[in-house]
Amino acid sequence: MSLYARAMRLFVLRLARIFSMFLLVPFCVGFIGAYSAGVGVILFLLATPLAALGLLIVSIYSLIKGVRSARETSHKAEKAAIILASPCLLLVTLAAAWPVMGLGSHLGDLTRLAVNHTAYQRIIAQARSAPNHTETAEYNGIAYWVDHGPPVRVAFNPEGMLDNWSGIIYDPTGDVMQADGFDPVTGRFYAPDRITKLFGGDLVSCRHLWGDYFTCSFT
Repeated sequence: MSLYARAMRLFVLRLARIFSMFLLVPFCVGFIGAYSAGVGVILFLLATPLAALGLLIVSIYSLIKGVRSARETSHKAEKAAIILASPCLLLVTLAAAWPVMGLGSHLGDLTRLAVNHTAYQRIIAQARSAPNHTETAEYNGIAYWVDHGPPVRVAFNPEGMLDNWSGIIYDPTGDVMQADGFDPVTGRFYAPDRITKLFGGDLVSCRHLWGDYFTCSFT
């Protein structure tokens, strides 16, 4: 490997590390949003334009540097690789941003469930033993909403804006996983009404966490 090829390789690796650092932004937004939807929205609105500006500056700077470095070699493949490194890494970063945010949100939900699992179990036991228990209440700082069914289902920390909200759902049947959006042509939900109308709202989608717990979104 020539000295130029080694230098080019180091340049691309450093550039890849820089671009990967930008993915910490959507990951943190997703993770924090799992604990507080309101804070997550604010972070998203503030961090997204700043991260986009940073990506733009880094991309332009690295592209200019790549074009200048490409003049030092006569190999077409090396020229193309160092010039295209920045645009390709930018595309990869943009494509990965949404999945990374989803990963952060999922890990946030898992950690929240792990931390509050004992309290959740106590709330569920109370809801099962008292059929006339109030639908919405709070226990040790944990807001929850009981759907008496049967079977009893519980939504923990329901948070959102207007009629759009999400939360960790306890469902012993797992039927909430039938929620999978709606038909864009007819406007009807794919899941039956007995699923979509749980907790008095339109259940759009759910993701399994562990056991009988799911994270679900309503509109």
